[in-house]
Amino acid sequence: MPVDQKTDAIVKAARKTFLARGFDAASMDQIALEAAVSKRTVYNRFRSKEELFGAAIEDTCRKVLPVNVDEIESSLPPGELLLQLSLEFVKGILDPEALSLRRIAAFEADRTPAIGQSYLAHGPQWMVKQYLPILARLGVKGVLKIDDPEAAIWQLGALITEPLHTWALLGAAPKDLDAAITKQVTGGVTAFLKLYAE
Repeated sequence: MPVDQKTDAIVKAARKTFLARGFDAASMDQIALEAAVSKRTVYNRFRSKEELFGAAIEDTCRKVLPVNVDEIESSLPPGELLLQLSLEFVKGILDPEALSLRRIAAFEADRTPAIGQSYLAHGPQWMVKQYLPILARLGVKGVLKIDDPEAAIWQLGALITEPLHTWALLGAAPKDLDAAITKQVTGGVTAFLKLYAE
């Protein structure tokens, strides 16, 4: 299998193994077996299990991003753009696999800080970097008055996810999750637009 396909297979195998066994019990041997590659092939691409965990987190985050962001941005008014992107984001982080990976990172972070740092770098901070240019452009266009786009992104994230994300992490998600997501995100985006209205 070509190099890019091997890397993709390793990352997908790692995510599956981490989800099934947790971080500590997962091994590079198991990941290599699941990916149908040699252990050496795994280590040629990822120096450690921590690095591979980060790659699995980032791969999960990539699925949240729309593939046609430029098209969406050019075709929707600012409020609708933020609403659509926020809905996709919240649906993504409330996916059962995404929640399980966050639980693993939170559990391991105290005794292995590198795991928490890897999750932070390849999860939340990676997502902030992806959405930052969009929010910055809205500021440049005069649609929103934003002095610090990065701080604004974190604020938007809190407004559209909480308390729903905490409920879901602790196994207390509402029965009608889709309706709860729509309500949370709509209220959060509305509050954000008021906060940063030009």
